[in-house]
Amino acid sequence: MRLWLGRHPSRLAAHRPIIIDELLELAVDGRTGALSTMIAMLHDLYRHGRGCRYIEKLKGLPLWELKPASRGGEKGGARIYWFFLANGDAGIVNCEVKDGDAPDPMKLEVALEVLVAYKRGVQEGCEGLRTAMNGGSGS
Repeated sequence: MRLWLGRHPSRLAAHRPIIIDELLELAVDGRTGALSTMIAMLHDLYRHGRGCRYIEKLKGLPLWELKPASRGGEKGGARIYWFFLANGDAGIVNCEVKDGDAPDPMKLEVALEVLVAYKRGVQEGCEGLRTAMNGGSGS
């Protein structure tokens, strides 16, 4: 499955997609356990698509999350919020490290704003994932 990294519709000219800024912030904060878990989850989604073992549907929302099986701590609280694109690819939006079970409402609001913009045709707000995960061009 191809992974597309979303930019906020009001900030399409941002230097980097939302998720990249958030992952960099985790690295700066020394949250390497959560960071490595998130990278592993993205890799699994890329490799296995809908068969990814971390996929969970968010109840009552058109959003999904990547959620590890472990509980508690940095690794267990790692979450990535995303949605399915019309062609079946993934629109990756943002991430967080949660202490409890409830997602941060602001993270979900941003994810919904990106989804709505995508559905309205602001697809240039997503950029192909260009990492070692897919060996180069993701666009």
